Amino acid sequence: MRVERLLTVSLLLFGLGMAAVAAADERPLSGTGADITPTEEPAGPWSWLKKPSITMPKLTFPKMPADPLAPVKASARKVSDGTKKAWEGTKELFTFGGSKEPAPEAHVAAKEGPSLFERMFGPKEPEPEGPRTVNEFLKQPRPE
Repeated sequence: MRVERLLTVSLLLFGLGMAAVAAADERPLSGTGADITPTEEPAGPWSWLKKPSITMPKLTFPKMPADPLAPVKASARKVSDGTKKAWEGTKELFTFGGSKEPAPEAHVAAKEGPSLFERMFGPKEPEPEGPRTVNEFLKQPRPE
């Protein structure tokens, strides 16, 4: 706090000293160091002070890529690659790190006897065959 006050006071005194020197030499005080020579009588007490010129900063924009959808495509590629890796990891997890060869087919036991339904209700009666063609259908006896 004390250092800030000392710095502020010293800058103030330095500025007042520069103004006093400029008034004694009758040279205009300017921020750029360039002298300004008035062509006619000044209009006011501060007319010797040069007005600052303010310019807007130049804005630059980044160049657009040739393909505007390139970031979207790159993100989709990352997602698909990650999905493929996850799927391979899942397969390895469920095969317990086994080989990548297809698993052998499971052996089904041969049918040795009648099914449970046949044992409970007896064998199924065959359904009578109906006509297979239109001519066979027309040759059937007509119900009266």
